[in-house]
Amino acid sequence: MKMTTVIATAIAVSVSLIPHAPAAQATAPTISPGDRIDYVTDDGSASFCTTGYVYTGTDGHAYAITAGHCQADEPGHVIEESSGATGRFINAVVAPPRSGGPDYGLIDFGPDVVSRPASGTIGFATDSPAPVVQVGQDVCRLGVSSRTHCGTVAYRYGDEQFMTTDMPASVPGDSGGPVWVTDDDGQAHIIGIWLGEKASADSSRRYGRFASLRAALDILT
Repeated sequence: MKMTTVIATAIAVSVSLIPHAPAAQATAPTISPGDRIDYVTDDGSASFCTTGYVYTGTDGHAYAITAGHCQADEPGHVIEESSGATGRFINAVVAPPRSGGPDYGLIDFGPDVVSRPASGTIGFATDSPAPVVQVGQDVCRLGVSSRTHCGTVAYRYGDEQFMTTDMPASVPGDSGGPVWVTDDDGQAHIIGIWLGEKASADSSRRYGRFASLRAALDILT
């Protein structure tokens, strides 16, 4: 055997013995309050809403709470717009219109998605149980269509909902977004799930409308 052949063979064997570094693990997709979520039906039509609250269950799955009416009547699935995470509604409770009852939906994104309680520069506290809503509180909301606005809790509406004043009109797509209060230390605490608007009986006044997160957690989880 020629010397050059022996040297080449030795180099090949040496290279094969060098351990290869494992491929970098792909970053897991995330879900957060304020994310846009698209509900895509099996026939391809779509509508969108906002994520209100996220958490990781005891089963290791990432879950999100949004408005129950964000689930269309047709079968389908949910896609988080930024990360591409996919999930499905596993529970939705929607009371009759103008009843002030529950309007909540629970989405299971599975074990390969990370729930992150932050939206942009807002880091939300992971309160358990969620804070109680109080009339007169200053609150803010976040929706993917109209972004962030703040106002005041005006009055309770039915068993589960609350009305707000001093906010601009809610836009389709805002439904399901987080409603929160900020404590003296600047920490944001989610207290509700945004639902949209309601006009007074004589249509002279317009109110924002959200449902209690505490009630949503009691009903859905």
